[in-house]
Amino acid sequence: HTLPLRHMGRIVLPQGIDEFDVPDLWNNYEKRQKGFLFQHLDALRIFFENVDSVLNDLKELLQRRNVVRDNSVVVMTVNSGQRELFSNFVCAARSRGFDTGNILVFPTDEESHQLAQGLGVATYFDKKSLGVLPSGEAKFYGDPIFASMMYAKILCVLYVSLLGHDVLFQDVDIVWFKDPLTYFHDKSNNAIQDFDILFQHDGSAQPRYNPFSANSGFYYVRANKKTQYLFTSLLYHGAVVRKSKSHQQVLVQLLNEHSSMFGLKVKVFDKLKTDMFPGGFHYHQDWDTMRAIIKGESNAYILHMSWTENKVNKLLFFRQMGEWYFNDKCISNDVSNLIGGDREVADGGLVDQCCSKEPIFSCHFKDKPSKVPCPESPLIDPKRGKLFWK
Repeated sequence: HTLPLRHMGRIVLPQGIDEFDVPDLWNNYEKRQKGFLFQHLDALRIFFENVDSVLNDLKELLQRRNVVRDNSVVVMTVNSGQRELFSNFVCAARSRGFDTGNILVFPTDEESHQLAQGLGVATYFDKKSLGVLPSGEAKFYGDPIFASMMYAKILCVLYVSLLGHDVLFQDVDIVWFKDPLTYFHDKSNNAIQDFDILFQHDGSAQPRYNPFSANSGFYYVRANKKTQYLFTSLLYHGAVVRKSKSHQQVLVQLLNEHSSMFGLKVKVFDKLKTDMFPGGFHYHQDWDTMRAIIKGESNAYILHMSWTENKVNKLLFFRQMGEWYFNDKCISNDVSNLIGGDREVADGGLVDQCCSKEPIFSCHFKDKPSKVPCPESPLIDPKRGKLFWK
């Protein structure tokens, strides 16, 4: 080995791949095609020009709809490409009798805005900042649509935090078994009350997620000056989010920096020693946890279908877990077809025709967790060849 030592970032892989490269000013200087940095500066300009009016609108909406509970708001964002998963979350929550009035949705297109309204949840469409984002579904983790949607995940949490409210942020690919806010609001649980921000464990040991391995698709953040500055910093890092194709990667690095510099108190629930917030790691690898959930012997509050390549598989996995409540006829129709025209959908007007009171079950893969055995179904992972039900 005669090559000289070179200074490099700590997330350069042994193959020489830099997983935390910086964004470019230009994609093509001669053609004046802006790169991620200039694109994000344009987005920031729109944010700063409109943030005061957005916060005023949100304050009025939260009061009018009585959304805030114990100073907390459940915050989500959705585009029409993920409408089925969002709708299933709402329908599943309603089937279990949970209060969906505490949910505030930030849609990125008019179709999603109408859908959220039709399912009876509070919705705020920030057309100037979020209306320019893609409306299609991400085909896989980290694709351009996925990366673009990460900007919405930044803004929706920041807006509500700046109003002084705690936020339970979650992705749309989640179902609740118990209301998770009851866990975070439990004053008798002194062990968690001192933390500024608490995360579901991602399950991955990739260097880019170290040291916390926090999952940015389910977390609870208390509104204080440390967390408000954390998410303001994340907003400023939006170009790096686009470049890295990962909101989670950038947020984890900021957690590392802010916990060291400012004393931000971060909690990530252990993926093996706790069972309150299971996710894709557990669904795909920790089958003891999944069997406990199926038997009703788990302390799980949620199931987050992370670690799953695309929406199609997430839907199938939820169905065979007995956790699908969104009627098929509403999957294949947009809102205008469901209400019979282009008029505005009534608040809660889609609930009766789109939400099933009972789970819609079907078998799909015998090598994935399911509510009952699926012996006649194919393998999705023939190389592994391991059956869930023995």
